[in-house]
Amino acid sequence: MDGQVDPRARRTRDAIVGALVERVFRQRYDAIRTGDLIAAAGVGRSTFYAHFRSKDAVLLAAMEPILLPLANAAAGRASAAQLRSTLAHVWERRSLARAVLGSAAGMKLQRRLAAMIGEAVERRDGAVPPAMLAMAAAAAQLTMLRMWVGGEATCSVADLASRIMACARLVDTGAR
Repeated sequence: MDGQVDPRARRTRDAIVGALVERVFRQRYDAIRTGDLIAAAGVGRSTFYAHFRSKDAVLLAAMEPILLPLANAAAGRASAAQLRSTLAHVWERRSLARAVLGSAAGMKLQRRLAAMIGEAVERRDGAVPPAMLAMAAAAAQLTMLRMWVGGEATCSVADLASRIMACARLVDTGAR
């Protein structure tokens, strides 16, 4: 494959992701069924499964653009400008962020973020396992994000970005 995505496939994936986003505003993540997404997206069951393995896979696809800058920040590879832009985007859609991060989906996102951080961090002899450090960084980042969008803690986008980037120190702890 030449790396280009078929426009029809992109539209189908976007319709399925859009169906999940729309549903999250109306009901708890755990209450959403794959059949609900299929119906809302107007696709067949086999079409859904040709694009996604599960409802959780749709969630992770929808959140990948948010998780990637967070993972890069924890790995010490973040662009501060990109992270600030991502956080501003989350703030603009904070009602959706609250709904997702405050549900059982939040833990699924934390596990995926930890896996992304772990992939970016190399194993060092005698160090704390990278998976443990990656989970600590992911938990810290998502906790700050959840509190920020939930109004429990207030700060500027720049200040939050700085604190999220500081989570790289949690991962570096294993290297010493």
